Amino acid sequence: MTTAARKRHNDNDDAFDFSRARVVHRGPRRGRPSRRTLRSLRVAAGKTQNDVTDATGIAQSELSRIERKNDAELRELVISTVGRIVEALGGKLELTAVFPKTAHRIALCGYTPDDE
Repeated sequence: MTTAARKRHNDNDDAFDFSRARVVHRGPRRGRPSRRTLRSLRVAAGKTQNDVTDATGIAQSELSRIERKNDAELRELVISTVGRIVEALGGKLELTAVFPKTAHRIALCGYTPDDE
């Protein structure tokens, strides 16, 4: 695939409009969530980087760096930062712990004094 063709292909991936998608299967397939980049989520939400920076207070240059991070680098991000970006896109971040040996998927939530 040529460089120009790869660029067009990547641009098309990020231009996916979730509102126009036909639902083939609801929920994650075999326990695996759908995987999308933060950039593709932003584009699908119809938001610009400036829209997100205005809503989150994150500098545009920093948002650009966050959108270019690979999976390993994303794991180093602070959860609250990702949560602010997702909320700016109209979503809500949910954190789930997965235990493959027991097949448990546990949604994590914040501590409250009533938990004791």
